[in-house]
Formats: sequence, C-alpha cells, structure tokens
Amino acid sequence: MLLRAAEVVGSRVERRQSAVAEIREHLTRLYRGFVGWASLYGDTDDPDELERRERVVHLLDEFSKQYLPRSMWLMEPNRKKFETFITKAEELCSEFSAEIEARGYHRVRRSMEKRVSNKRRPLKTEAETGLEAELAEPRRSVLRRR
Repeated sequence: MLLRAAEVVGSRVERRQSAVAEIREHLTRLYRGFVGWASLYGDTDDPDELERRERVVHLLDEFSKQYLPRSMWLMEPNRKKFETFITKAEELCSEFSAEIEARGYHRVRRSMEKRVSNKRRPLKTEAETGLEAELAEPRRSVLRRR
C-alpha cells in the first residue's frame, strides 16, 4: 500500500513538472512572437508584418488552449498570473492590430517595441517566477492531508 502511494505521488510530481515545462515553452514562444512582431526592421510596411501578426494570433490561441488543461497542476496564485498574462496578451494583440490597420505598421512599430518591453516582459517574468515556485515548492499530496 505504501509503495502504491509513493508511485501515485511520484506520478503526480512528474505530471506537474511536465505541465510546468509545457506552459513555460508556450509562454516563451508567445513572448518571442510578440518581440518578433514588434521588432521588424524597415521604414515601410513590411509584408512579413502580417505573417508575424498571424503567428502571434496563432501562438496566443495555442497557448490559451494548451494552458487550460495544464492549469490544474498549478497553484491558484500562479493560475491567476497566467490568466492575467493571457488576457493582457489578447488585449495587446488587438490594440496592435487596430493601430496597424489605422496608422500603418511603420508608424506603430516603435510604440509596439516599447509596450512589449514595458507591458509583456514584466508579466512574463512574473509568470516564469511563478513556474519556478511551482517546481521548488513541494505540494502536499492528497494522501498526506488525510
């Protein structure tokens, strides 16, 4: 019985570590997508801008879908950090898209770079810190609570 309980706890730890690693990977890819979208070089509208915008939209959608089933492995404060990150990323993506449509990419790009640095980076750092805490802080298993 004790061996079976240890196997269950070990399996939960592995699933949690796997979920954290997958969330971290999606977070990094999404952030890099925003950086790439905001960091194009050139003085005119770049045809690659639309591709990069679509990539960010795709990564955002993918991150949202992949996060939800893995969120059960995170502690509540960290789930809230990620939900805030996702919401703010969606808002920023919409803002960027609307501004690009209204004013053109070359006029919006510099503003995008600053907002990605000032708004996205702190949220990403906070979310990553939460993931570090997830791995460092042992969670009490259901068996220990009984």
